[in-house]
Amino acid sequence: MAEKRAAVVGVSAESVPGSKIMLVYVVLLGLSMSLIALTVDPYLPAFPEIGQFFGVTNGVVQSTFTGVTLGIAVGQLVIGPLSDSYGRKPLLMLALGGYLLATFVSFLAANLEVFLIARMLMGFFAAGGDVVGRAIIRDLYRGRAMQQFLARIYLIQALTPIVGPIVGAQIAQNLGWKSVFLVFSIVVLALLFAVTFFLSESLPIDLRRSSSVFEMLQAFREVLSDRTFIGLVIYGALQIGGLYAYLSFAPFIYRESYGMSAAEIGMWLAINGILGYVGVQVGSLLARAIKGQWILVSTSSAGCLIGLFLVLNSNGEFWITQTLFALNLFNYGLGLTVVPTIALYAHGSEAGTATSLIGTINFAFTTLISVFFFLFDSSTSAGVGILIAFLFFGSLLAFSILSRPWLIPDLRRVENV
Repeated sequence: MAEKRAAVVGVSAESVPGSKIMLVYVVLLGLSMSLIALTVDPYLPAFPEIGQFFGVTNGVVQSTFTGVTLGIAVGQLVIGPLSDSYGRKPLLMLALGGYLLATFVSFLAANLEVFLIARMLMGFFAAGGDVVGRAIIRDLYRGRAMQQFLARIYLIQALTPIVGPIVGAQIAQNLGWKSVFLVFSIVVLALLFAVTFFLSESLPIDLRRSSSVFEMLQAFREVLSDRTFIGLVIYGALQIGGLYAYLSFAPFIYRESYGMSAAEIGMWLAINGILGYVGVQVGSLLARAIKGQWILVSTSSAGCLIGLFLVLNSNGEFWITQTLFALNLFNYGLGLTVVPTIALYAHGSEAGTATSLIGTINFAFTTLISVFFFLFDSSTSAGVGILIAFLFFGSLLAFSILSRPWLIPDLRRVENV
């Protein structure tokens, strides 16, 4: 069975859905894989109101990130392997149904404890939507066809961090912050209905993986023995920690340093999200002319400088802070497609395990680092600047020492199959 699975890295052209049905797949999988962003971005402008409702400090509200990222980390590790054994569609439906329930509980939560648990479950099931969605794409495609389909998916995914804060801010301002959860639970209910009736199972029973613990441990061992992969995992985890530091601190800085309303906060967060999207596209273009490893060295170095300037501009001009926030998102986007391209290059036969491990470590580290966010002042840019500079410098060290970029081959000349 293992040999048969290893040979099947894609499906025949006859098995791939037609163009009209494919548009449905793009929408359904794109939305399912956007649940992580949907769990975070629309609620950022309402952070101050959430603190007032529960009567807690900014630091306690920021701790809701800990629950979300913990849930995402565990969900990546649990739901992905289960879909290899029990099929994609049942696990995707389970993830969407669980997410719907957790969102509704968040809407009803009368105390902070219930709210934190519900948010953690939202993260857990959101991770399921993301990891199963990627597995379905891998079932259907390989090589360049897979890249092209993922590019279409990203057109939907990229809208969430851009539109989410704006929509969330408008809902919170006009209907109250709890209504954000109610509105998005309705969206997820419609998505669950559509997946149930329009998405086909992509992993036949005879191709499903054995649930043998030994087989799973062997795949993990092969991935973890690759020092280039380990360096990139640490690199990515540190940088996503910097991203979540920005997401956690920015709403309070906009509110307390510059006196902005929820709608204004949402607008600036969305603008920064657009710069992140542009960064992804620019990074993909740069990778055609520059070796990917040197793009990663450049972005980690730039992140250090951005963090330093945020510290120096503490209590400074709004336009300087805003420009630095936008540059931070743009800089993060530059390396976003480069990291998995290099990390998964030598792991085609265990790409699912490698991807699951990347996601789990990323969000587990984010959970760990977010516990310490309360130690930093959230009313000025100094605290978040220290965090960004420290985390990006750590990513530069990890990549240089473990991955040794000068030894990584030029992947621009490698066919992606």
